[in-house]
Amino acid sequence: MKWITARRRHPLAGYVVVLLALAVFGVGYAALAPNAERAEAQVLAAQSSGPEEGAVDISEGRDIWNRSCASCHGETGGGSGNAPDITTSGGAAIDFQVSTGRMPSSDPDSQMPRKYPAFSRSEIDNLIAFYNQEIGKGPAVPTDVPGDAPLREDFESEEAYEKASEEYQAEYDAYIAGADDVEAGMKLYLANCAHCHSWSGAGGGLTGGHWAPELTDATPRQIYEAMVTGPGQMPVFNDLAINPDDKQELIAYVKDLQAEPDAGGVFALNRVGQVAEGLIGWTVGLTLIIACAIWITAKQRAHD
Repeated sequence: MKWITARRRHPLAGYVVVLLALAVFGVGYAALAPNAERAEAQVLAAQSSGPEEGAVDISEGRDIWNRSCASCHGETGGGSGNAPDITTSGGAAIDFQVSTGRMPSSDPDSQMPRKYPAFSRSEIDNLIAFYNQEIGKGPAVPTDVPGDAPLREDFESEEAYEKASEEYQAEYDAYIAGADDVEAGMKLYLANCAHCHSWSGAGGGLTGGHWAPELTDATPRQIYEAMVTGPGQMPVFNDLAINPDDKQELIAYVKDLQAEPDAGGVFALNRVGQVAEGLIGWTVGLTLIIACAIWITAKQRAHD
């Protein structure tokens, strides 16, 4: 106590107290704030089974629904206390939520991060077919937009996998090249998406402990489905708000954005945005200048 009492009148004591308070506040917020990793830790990972060949299997889709969806959304999709009514969500919403691994969820009260899907592509198709036949209707899966890239585990031979990959790549390249004006897509993105997902697509925090996810791994189809279904806190951008051609241009811009290298080097800030990065640089620089001024003043006082 005598050590503290003797030094509390030191010229630098006030600055030390302020720095300690800021450090405690920052560490406390970082420890308590919700994030994707913390939500992911709450998720019970499901094991996916192998795909089935041939046409869609409604009975398998029904089994998946009863096993993994009905407990929260109800047998008829009408929802419950911890899950919404999805009878008007459409196959596009089912495909988006399941193909991104956000559903099924073991914690419906928390926002789910993207993770490896619990079901294979054929199982998801079967689930969507069952939904369309017996549960509800709404925005359909945009089958003309490239979806998931083929996975080797879904094919019996390397030749079949390579053929499917080549076909997918050709479809993907044709869709991206088909965008007439990527600059228009950039303007659409900056006007409608960047304020939540950030200018670089790295995502960002929202109110109420939610966050806008990063777009790094989103496929063109998932981006399109998100626009027409509005998952979570995201508004719906139907074809009257942004027509399919404009959606294609926006998606092409996002895919170009994903391919851009991060030039931040060892001091990268996850590409949070020019304004935020400039503010951080300005704050750090100003802090160093103030620290130098305090140090010079203290040295001068000691000399005097």
